[in-house]
Amino acid sequence: MIKIEQYYKICNQKQLIQNKTFEKSIAPKISIITPIYNRETTLKRYLRSIQNQAFNDLEIILINDLSEDNTSQEIELLKKEDERIILIQNKQRRGTLKSRNIGVLKSKGEFLLFVDPDDLISENILNFCYIMAKRFDYDLIRYNLYMGNYLLNSPDIVNNIKNKPIYKTNIFSFLFYGFGRLFQLDYFITNKLIKRNLYIKALNSINKYYLEQFMIDCEDGLINFMLYKLSDSLYFTKKIGYFYIKTNTSITHESIDFKNRLKSNFLYFRFVFQMTKNNNIEKNIANYIFSEIYNFREKTIIKLFQNLSTDYSFYLETINLYLGNDFIPLNSKRILKNLKNVILSGESSIQWLIL
Repeated sequence: MIKIEQYYKICNQKQLIQNKTFEKSIAPKISIITPIYNRETTLKRYLRSIQNQAFNDLEIILINDLSEDNTSQEIELLKKEDERIILIQNKQRRGTLKSRNIGVLKSKGEFLLFVDPDDLISENILNFCYIMAKRFDYDLIRYNLYMGNYLLNSPDIVNNIKNKPIYKTNIFSFLFYGFGRLFQLDYFITNKLIKRNLYIKALNSINKYYLEQFMIDCEDGLINFMLYKLSDSLYFTKKIGYFYIKTNTSITHESIDFKNRLKSNFLYFRFVFQMTKNNNIEKNIANYIFSEIYNFREKTIIKLFQNLSTDYSFYLETINLYLGNDFIPLNSKRILKNLKNVILSGESSIQWLIL
């Protein structure tokens, strides 16, 4: 495997390593789906990581989500060198979740791969995943995700996993109690190759209310939950398949839209609760997700409520759903009750959360 630093330099080159031509396929085996918002400077690097793959029988669906920079012009230039690119122009801002699903419905591939426009897929990962999925009829291949800054310094392998096939009878038990701890949260949709028909089935199993929301947090969690729930077979590989490049302008780190970010988190809490309310084991997972996200985003939530001015009925209703069930432990109930009291009292500060 090429060293990560060297691979990053290769993808940043203006020209391909080899002189290749890319022709449009009538029946592509893999559809790569990429929503884009203001990413003119990273698009070529992203595309190079796809073009340098040994596997070429694919289509690249770019959904331009009303970008305000030169993203559209950059895509048009890239289309001239790669006929596999299909451009969809949103007429209004849709957000990542809706844009991805627009791309999925347009796609023709047997498998789907989601790649963000400022990230890279690792060398030869498409070939490996496709061969494994076809040979053993896996619904989903999940690989390791490498996270670092734009220089790929201080890397972190997210949810590090070893080679392991998992089948229907123990998918849930493995995910809920795997790796020596309760439920391995999977925050990413970009670390897996997915059968298109499974993804469509997952979409059809999610209440349209959630799919129609503008979400900038937790949108991957909605789909991942259903993908795992509906899969017959998965394969987890220890291969690093994706380089998540952390940038100051990444949508995950933008903090200007307080209202949408907070609502996205609460939509996820509500979704998981409604999907698990009839199963005692899964109820514990709903609480686990709440605890993990709250602990991970505590400062963000504090800031959001300090800056939020809106109708609180949605938040109160979601909190009451959780408080009305016995599976919520005392610490979570304390947090939720305090949050409810703050909302009801109209206080602008929630310093109690920091104590």
